[in-house]
Amino acid sequence: MKRLLVLVLAFMLLPGVAASSSITGWLPFPTRVGIEGSEVLIKDISLGDGSVLVYPNGVGMRVVSVGGSVLWDGYSFSIHTALYSPEMSYLNLSYTFPYILEGEKLFVGDYEVLLKSVDEKGGTLVVSRGNTSKEIYCAAGKEVSYENLGISLTPMPVLFDGYLKRDKNVSVGEWSIVFYNYTVSSENGALTEIVDIRVSGKQYLAEPDETIDAGGLLISVGELVGSDYLRATIRLKGAYLRVRVHPSFDGWLREGKTEKLGPYLVRVDKIFNDSAYVSIMNPCGRVIRSGFITIGNFSSGIYYGGLLLGATASRKRDGTMEVHMVAFIDEEKVPKVSDVALLNVSFLAPGNATQFVPFEARVLIKNEGPSDLKYVEVNINLSDGFEVLGDYTGYFEEIPRGKSVEIPLRVLPEKAGNLSLGNAVVTGHAPYALSCYGIEEVSFSSENRAINVAPAEIGYHVEVSAPNGSVGREIPLNVTVVNTGNAALPFTLTVALPKGFASIAENFTAYGKWLMRTDTLAPNRSRTYSLTIIPLAAGEYEISVGVESHGKVFYNSTTIKVSGETNNVLENSSIEISNGGTNSTCEPKVVTEVIKVPVPCNESNVTATTLEGGVSLKEKLIYIGGSFVGGIVFILLLAWIAARMEER
Repeated sequence: MKRLLVLVLAFMLLPGVAASSSITGWLPFPTRVGIEGSEVLIKDISLGDGSVLVYPNGVGMRVVSVGGSVLWDGYSFSIHTALYSPEMSYLNLSYTFPYILEGEKLFVGDYEVLLKSVDEKGGTLVVSRGNTSKEIYCAAGKEVSYENLGISLTPMPVLFDGYLKRDKNVSVGEWSIVFYNYTVSSENGALTEIVDIRVSGKQYLAEPDETIDAGGLLISVGELVGSDYLRATIRLKGAYLRVRVHPSFDGWLREGKTEKLGPYLVRVDKIFNDSAYVSIMNPCGRVIRSGFITIGNFSSGIYYGGLLLGATASRKRDGTMEVHMVAFIDEEKVPKVSDVALLNVSFLAPGNATQFVPFEARVLIKNEGPSDLKYVEVNINLSDGFEVLGDYTGYFEEIPRGKSVEIPLRVLPEKAGNLSLGNAVVTGHAPYALSCYGIEEVSFSSENRAINVAPAEIGYHVEVSAPNGSVGREIPLNVTVVNTGNAALPFTLTVALPKGFASIAENFTAYGKWLMRTDTLAPNRSRTYSLTIIPLAAGEYEISVGVESHGKVFYNSTTIKVSGETNNVLENSSIEISNGGTNSTCEPKVVTEVIKVPVPCNESNVTATTLEGGVSLKEKLIYIGGSFVGGIVFILLLAWIAARMEER
């Protein structure tokens, strides 16, 4: 009986849970703050006194002035200071709430804080902002930082530790707990006690020393005292959470003092009783914006490019005026070069091409930014296996905003396959306030274009035909080339004449006995080339013709017979040929005579000489070679040329 009296005196009953969690600090306006389901929306602010229009969830609209607050159902919301500018405003506020459970979410302005899991040593939080999130572990009693947030928590706090009286309702936070009944059963001589606990009307059965998971509560069941009392410890399956929101800068600045805030320099030029004149400068000290800010609980600030400055108090210290300044930087709104310059660069090319066959491409550049872009340089970065043929425009003095330029390209694919063509990179210069020189280099690139290059199938069929003839007579020679491949590729046509033949050929170049020219044929197309050859000696001769393209050679040949008839070697000419003297030891007599030979070409005169003496017929016959570049070039190579060279 004495023991029972002691236990009854130790009986503890907690009527509820006080507000032990909070959000404090500076939040942008408009904003949302609080635990999901009991959050507060802040939608409007008065420019007269800084009071705000708030909507506590489930309560309705409230007006909260600077220094005022609103209370409801264990929650509270207060405003301490307001900082206003037309571009951006911030509120220094407090929000208190009882606790946060596992899986619940907290709104802190632009942030969302989720309590993912909790144990007696700490909790795991997921902090999100926009499209980014990070998982953070917060140990009990320690503050962790994330961006401008400071977070601490008390994990799984004890909400009740004592004795539950049978049939007596106990309120713990939002839960109602009742020790409803117990039973005793016997099995193999052992007694087993089963207690019946109801949590907000839901039944849970457990033996002593077991733990009941009742949603947001963990109930550790202790011993029974008699039939009316049950020892129990009730913990929150959650945490007391405290979040502090810090400004980018919070401190005292003296007149003339310069402070670096993000990419800016801030200087307090002059402090008055209720205002201060401040300047926002770029990193090199050039003033970008300056003006007055008011000092007080409702401060009118100055803003530029994501930076807001305000002042809450002033004082005189050591004979110098100081101002308590707060500053906020929104990194996403800090001016970037991309904000003042934007080039839309497109690399336009066909999706398919053939190896070794050039194709047309173009680079299209459009200035879609707010500023004119000057000193623009264009670089074409082609992948290995591609080559730009010829020159292209790579520099522009200026591309005005809204204007476009186009650069045509002719590209040669040297490899086959599904290849990356490359891209175009355009570099220019745009006005930029944060640059020391007021102008900044910017670079933009096109997409990395891909192209499917089919392998080139190189094939040519060559036919060569010529009739038999006689010495000194013109013989027509026809060469037909057929492109049997899949690409129109340049090729070199070579005609190999036997020694002692002259030739008349249009658009061929002569190299000794070789006649050469370049040409191009479309696939499955053919072309016939007509030449004239003049044999200078009788016999049977082979005339070979070859076509070469990208290292592959295709050839054919024909054989002709030349008879020994020598009359009328060259019609309408006055070249005389002597048949005398066959003694090889006699020295030839060289007689030089300049004559005119009519030739079907653009040359007005071709000179030759006459040879007399003991020279063989082959040496005395005319050798005619052709060198033709852009027209007909007719070359007569005679045996007497050698004699003339000996004279020199």
